[in-house]
Parts: sequence; structure tokens; C-alpha cells
Amino acid sequence: MAALNESTFVAIGFTLFVILVWRKAGSAIGGMLDERTKKIEAELAEAQALREEAAAELQKFQRLAREAADEAKTILANAEQTAERITKVAEEKAEASIKRREAQATMKIEAAEAAVIADLRSQSAALAIAAAKQVMTDKLDMDASLSLVEQSVEQINSAK
Repeated sequence: MAALNESTFVAIGFTLFVILVWRKAGSAIGGMLDERTKKIEAELAEAQALREEAAAELQKFQRLAREAADEAKTILANAEQTAERITKVAEEKAEASIKRREAQATMKIEAAEAAVIADLRSQSAALAIAAAKQVMTDKLDMDASLSLVEQSVEQINSAK
């Protein structure tokens, strides 16, 4: 029985030693695990906060991109309207310039025609006078010339 008692005491002592070591080591290991759990939870919370912040930034950038696209569309529409307006004004100015030049050309043509007509009249009058003078000198004698001059004077007086 003595051997039994010693084995029992050794077994009980070993069990108590294991229990005491386990309590001390278990609380230390538990504390380490709790600390590690808290650290992991803090990292997870930080990661979640960073994820939410990144999602908010993504939404912000998407909103900014939509706004930029809308603004670009507005700028393009304004540019197209401005280009159409400029084109229309340029066409109107070109048409007005063409009409002005046509009017100037017409006036120049009319002036040239009038000058040619006046020149022709002047030349035909000069030719008529020269022809009349030639006819008068060739065909008229002194009495006929005086009679013609008197008729002319009478016509001039009666025209007054």
C-alpha cells in the first residue's frame, strides 16, 4: 500500500502541479489570446473604417466623374451652339459682302454704260455738226445761209 500511496501522491501532486501551471499558464495564454483578439478586433475595425472611407471616396470620385461628364457635355453643347452662331454670322456677313460687291459692280457697269452712251452721244453730235457744216458749206449759198440763221434765231426766241 505504501507504493500505492506514493504513486497516488505523485499522481495527485503531478495533477495539482499541472492544474496550477495550467491556471497560471492558461491565464497568461488566455491574456495573450485576449490581447491578440483585441488587437485583431481593432485591426478589423480599422480595416472596416478604411473600407468605408474608401467606399465614400469612391462614391465621391464617381459623383465628381459624373459631374465632370455633365459639365463636358454642357461645354460641348455650348461650343456647338457657338460654332453654329459663328457660322451663321459668317454666312450672313459673306452674303452681305457679296450683295455689296454685286451692287458696286452693278453701279460700275451702269456708270460705264452711261459714260459710253455719253461719249457716243458726244461723238455722234460732233459727227452730226461736222456733217452739217460740210453739207452747209457745200450746198448753201449766202442767201440760203442767212435765211437759215434767221429761222434759227426765231426758233430760239419763240422757245424762250
